[in-house]
Amino acid sequence: MTRQPGRRLPALVLAAGLGLCAPVAALAEPAAADSKPVLLVHGYNAGSDANCSDLWGAARAEFDGRSTRTIGYYEGDTECTEYVAGRGNNTTDTPIQDIAKEFANHIHSEYTSKGQSVDIVAHSMGGLVTRVAVLGTREGWAGFPPSVEVDDVVTLGTPQGGITKDPCSDQSECSYQWWQMTREQDGGSGFTSKLHESKKGAADRGFDDPWAKGIDWSLVGSEEDTTVDYDRAIDKGYWAHQKYGFDEDLNNNGDPDCTSPEEIDHQAIRLVRDGDFCLRYWHHGDNGGPYTTGKGWAPLEIARNAINHKGDNLPR
Repeated sequence: MTRQPGRRLPALVLAAGLGLCAPVAALAEPAAADSKPVLLVHGYNAGSDANCSDLWGAARAEFDGRSTRTIGYYEGDTECTEYVAGRGNNTTDTPIQDIAKEFANHIHSEYTSKGQSVDIVAHSMGGLVTRVAVLGTREGWAGFPPSVEVDDVVTLGTPQGGITKDPCSDQSECSYQWWQMTREQDGGSGFTSKLHESKKGAADRGFDDPWAKGIDWSLVGSEEDTTVDYDRAIDKGYWAHQKYGFDEDLNNNGDPDCTSPEEIDHQAIRLVRDGDFCLRYWHHGDNGGPYTTGKGWAPLEIARNAINHKGDNLPR
């Protein structure tokens, strides 16, 4: 298969070209660049002082042509495009749901109330902040806004199923947020369990349940991420529209020449823009995979394509 100059093909199509999956229908032309802003939400920072320019410089370049806004929520955050109200009191001991509430209100006041929807790309804990911002709003939690209009969400290395590195079984010995991100079975708060629970007499809390309706969810993880395990980042066992996993060991799965140009660890997953990567890919439609390819998108290419494409060459 010949790659068109200046355009990267989706992992599913690349895999088809390698003979690893069924043929895909002819590609449509890419949708026009979206006018919606892209909100970039950072993750946990031990010093409560993230620098948005340092964290998201590469991502903002990747989204050239889209309006990108970096979101600050810690008291010490700097060089962010926008800040949530109340951030002056937010540290790593502020409950994730409280930051999510402030983020939800920010989306509502700055965008939804003005008739503007947004796309969101979130790294690590930022994906939990985003998930709970939507969940709390649509379940009507106290203090959350009446609505948030979000079209696409991409999470990069988000502990959907809890962190892997240094789990905290005693809340007094770590920050409150780290304890929340520790799985309940490891002594954590049960926060991530609540995100997957089935509520008695009501809908569940998965991405395929009513609270998440109308949003396209893409989850990205890496086998080389030691902070958030691959399976937990892609929320293994639970549904999402798309899931992408970086895995250098794909030579055992049909691609003996699969070698990625660099390691995709917990930080690289929000930084790397270029290269052909060993990638495993699923989507929720017919013949959804998993598929594998040695010429997969880089992490930020996944994020860009997942939010930019509408019904064309990114299978849904």
